[in-house]
Amino acid sequence: MSFKGYCVSIKGASHETSGEPCQDSSRIHITNDIAIAAVSDGHGSEKHFRSDAGSELATRTAIRSIMDFAERNGGLDRIFIENPQNAARRIAANIICSWNEDISAHMSYAPFTEKEQAICKKYGGIPTESIYGATLILAAATSRGLFGLQIGDGSFAMRRRGKMSFPMPEDERLVGNLTTSLCDSDAIDNFRWFYNEGGCSAVILSSDGLINSFLSSEDYLRFGERITDAVSSKKTDELEAHLHERTRAGSHDDISVAVLTKK
Repeated sequence: MSFKGYCVSIKGASHETSGEPCQDSSRIHITNDIAIAAVSDGHGSEKHFRSDAGSELATRTAIRSIMDFAERNGGLDRIFIENPQNAARRIAANIICSWNEDISAHMSYAPFTEKEQAICKKYGGIPTESIYGATLILAAATSRGLFGLQIGDGSFAMRRRGKMSFPMPEDERLVGNLTTSLCDSDAIDNFRWFYNEGGCSAVILSSDGLINSFLSSEDYLRFGERITDAVSSKKTDELEAHLHERTRAGSHDDISVAVLTKK
């Protein structure tokens, strides 16, 4: 198996204006046996005042969880072929537990500032996990198959036999600004997933700031083709500048992209 990857997260136009940090995180990890991409979008509202850290922890945790799962089970494909639903749920549960552990560790060395304490007091207390609230999209590709996992909004697109598509099951509850989240008390039941035996030639994950800058999903898929072609040919120099243009002219939101392509 031979994959190459690319990821970038840019601050949205609205955060450029307000001076707020980018709430997104993107990450890739490629070995001889597996290629992993992860994108997370921190919620960013007042109650979620550490969601920039939450998204960073989410992408790190997701990749660590996949690597741990593959190591413990002799690879990713065998256990998915045997019992895909059980495998997906075990990975999701591990991500949730590890993310919450990382949040606790973050709290221990970065206690609340006076400003953060005032926000908690304003709302009569806020659950710790909600303060770090974020979505997550994850892809893990091997020579035999592709695993996808998602909670919350954002887009997962796959290229196979030259055609781009959305393989992830839809969640009809994601309307407008409503989203499921890692910080939900029932997060384990809100993950969507798929396993595609036979794999793919490319994957593109993105936070909702990107697809919301397009007029249609078809336009987004065509853009996805151009991005995966650019990564394959190592012509990504202008991509970050283009994403800055998209947020300014379109969604005004942070944008994260993570791409895996076969060499």
